[in-house]
Amino acid sequence: MDKILVAGIDTVLGANLAALLASRYTVVGLSWSAPIGIAGCETAVCEGQSTAAARDWVAAERPQWIVHCGEAAQSSWHAPAPAPRPEAVRTAGAWAKAAAEFAAEFTLVSSDALFTGPWMFHRETDAGLNDGAAARMIRMLEKEVAEANPAALIVRTNAFGWSPCAGRPGWVENILTAVQNQEPLALDCMRHATPILATDFAELLEQAYQRRLHGTWHLAGAERVNPFRFACLLADEFGCSAASLEAVETATAGRSVSAGETSLQTHRLRKALESPFPLIREGLGRLYEQFVSGYRDRFSTLALPVPEKVA
Repeated sequence: MDKILVAGIDTVLGANLAALLASRYTVVGLSWSAPIGIAGCETAVCEGQSTAAARDWVAAERPQWIVHCGEAAQSSWHAPAPAPRPEAVRTAGAWAKAAAEFAAEFTLVSSDALFTGPWMFHRETDAGLNDGAAARMIRMLEKEVAEANPAALIVRTNAFGWSPCAGRPGWVENILTAVQNQEPLALDCMRHATPILATDFAELLEQAYQRRLHGTWHLAGAERVNPFRFACLLADEFGCSAASLEAVETATAGRSVSAGETSLQTHRLRKALESPFPLIREGLGRLYEQFVSGYRDRFSTLALPVPEKVA
């Protein structure tokens, strides 16, 4: 049975990826800050900004596959918007380099926040790039990883799902709290993306791993939607009224409302995997199934810190 090391289980994507794959692989999950427990996984805390820790963990665990989920793995709809720091760029490169040294497959989870409008459904090589600071940092992150490990798999996405941290809800939980309590919540109706349920992402990423794909790919949902419309569909799926939700335009002076257009074209990966990608309603239906099935019980915030393992 292959061993997978998921670095960044305190992100929504990292936690759900580890939880889903735990039944099929030996999974080691590392959080960047607070200790997180995930059923079926060995978990610990890793110093997120330590380049030495990356090699120590890979040398000690000898995984066949490493998935790196840093700030760029957070949804671009998350508030505040994720923006990798310069030290995070160096650290991701160290993980990629360690993977190459110990002959492990390496995947960097990146973001759709690279892109901007007015173009829709961006392809991997499209030039419609956002010139903001966060987008520039994400491009640096991808470049660092590709140079450190030319065989790396870089996957851009925008994932939603349950937060593994009870005291740190994600944007899905925030929307549900608002609609369940009928609290006012203003959401953008202009920017668009192609969000995908984190566990749907994990299923498809596993197929990419099995096929040993390398290079840069887009793995996202099959439909383009804005945050307001997404929230309305989420409320409906959970049997709640969307009356407290307000549609707003977030354009500012001198900035086009299309600047938030980050929809991803996934045709290339769909063809490579020979698999359909999920529609919004399909992903939300599975999110609701997780809500009623006790899926979230797989996550726990540990009361005591777990000591960091070194080689």
